[in-house]
Amino acid sequence: MRMLFLNYSYLINLAHILLNLSPPLVRLIVFKLALKKMGKRVFIDTNVYFRYPSKVKIGNDVSVNRGCEFYPSFYNKEAIIELGNNIRLGPSVKFLAAGHDHMKIDLPDVSAKIVIGDNVWIGANSTILQGVTIGNGAIVAGGSVVNKNIPEFKIYGGIPAKEIKDRVLEDDTI
Repeated sequence: MRMLFLNYSYLINLAHILLNLSPPLVRLIVFKLALKKMGKRVFIDTNVYFRYPSKVKIGNDVSVNRGCEFYPSFYNKEAIIELGNNIRLGPSVKFLAAGHDHMKIDLPDVSAKIVIGDNVWIGANSTILQGVTIGNGAIVAGGSVVNKNIPEFKIYGGIPAKEIKDRVLEDDTI
């Protein structure tokens, strides 16, 4: 099993290197085939890393900035990463759906699904941890670590992320 995993790791890293050297249209086609779901009008910049692409869903009108990383769980089939519609991700945002229980000596897997609602903006260098749901219309300030759910139309930031204020819209087009 270990040898299989090492070969997979090698091949997936090689594929990402080749993808980064490919034109945007080729990258888009490969991601469309590899991801569990990819909506319309999705932009995926260079140096974006998907550990297990078949466990990532992306909705419509989503922008994934350079350096973003997606790590769903290999072992837990339910621990996928799901992005809704009209989402903006700043550079180097990380989604970590897998983790370990530090309270136990054998460090068992504590992976859980990550769900990002519609109309969400996640600032640069933020990290979203396993089991988190970010509600529709929420904003995560750059550099934050989100370890708990964020309600709809709230702005959160910090380490760990805490509520900063409500997100108030100037119009009601939603």
